[in-house]
Amino acid sequence: MADGEHGTGTDGTRAPGTDAPGEVAAVQAAVVSPGGRLKKTAGKVGTGLLAAGGLAKLGSKVLLLGKGLGVLLKFKTAGSMVLSVLFYALHWGLPFAVGFVLLLFVHEMGHVVALRAQGVRASAPMFIPGFGAFVTVEDEQRSVVDEALSSLAGPVAGVCGVLAVYGLSDLTGSTMLRALAYTGFLLNLFNLLPMLPLDGGRVAGALHPRIWFAGLIGAAVLLYFMPSPVLVFVLVLGGIETVARWRDRRAGRQDAYFDVPARRRWQIGLAYVAVAAVCLVGMHYAYVPDPR
Repeated sequence: MADGEHGTGTDGTRAPGTDAPGEVAAVQAAVVSPGGRLKKTAGKVGTGLLAAGGLAKLGSKVLLLGKGLGVLLKFKTAGSMVLSVLFYALHWGLPFAVGFVLLLFVHEMGHVVALRAQGVRASAPMFIPGFGAFVTVEDEQRSVVDEALSSLAGPVAGVCGVLAVYGLSDLTGSTMLRALAYTGFLLNLFNLLPMLPLDGGRVAGALHPRIWFAGLIGAAVLLYFMPSPVLVFVLVLGGIETVARWRDRRAGRQDAYFDVPARRRWQIGLAYVAVAAVCLVGMHYAYVPDPR
């Protein structure tokens, strides 16, 4: 995605509510012409001016909306968050949508903080309505261990945010907050699936790359029982990235990158299992039964 801004008004079109020079001249000629033509044309000119005024008002509203969208695009994180909230609000209502997007933000900021602590440049979170959010890594990481730790930081931060929501739901007795907590636990657990490009897939690279293929098979089975465009998207991207990484590894092009001490492998594996377990237990306690 390009970072540059595109100007407006360079395609030869006129701004709404403005008149071309020829149109202005024709009106002026009709008004100032001698004799009885002035009275005859006055009504037509008046009607035309009213129409032009209506177009000008409509044009000003369009320009105002365009400027608003321009501001959202300039502030990409805030703009994409607003669009995501509006999208999810259509399905779940505004309060739940705001909470859900904020939980996504906390998850992604976990990645950003960990990456920048490693000295790796990372973008602010960007949101895609209906598909979640992502962070762009602008530098190469030193090893698969660093990649695993920065990937695991997202679910860790996300689970902390969800636990706060769950605690608040207990204090207030809000079923909406409890349902939001359940969704948050599920979201972070989904991200821990051991397949690329999900967080769990990047953690799996530090455990053993063969786990990627198990993750792909698991996602395909999940897609069979729970059809979802998100899963299709993940499977396509994951399949492409898995094949590319596997070829690089087999060719020896990333031997140093994938070199992980056994002790480090165990630490990452235990942390991964612990976060997944918290998500599962959290889903159990946050589940809101159907009242029907």
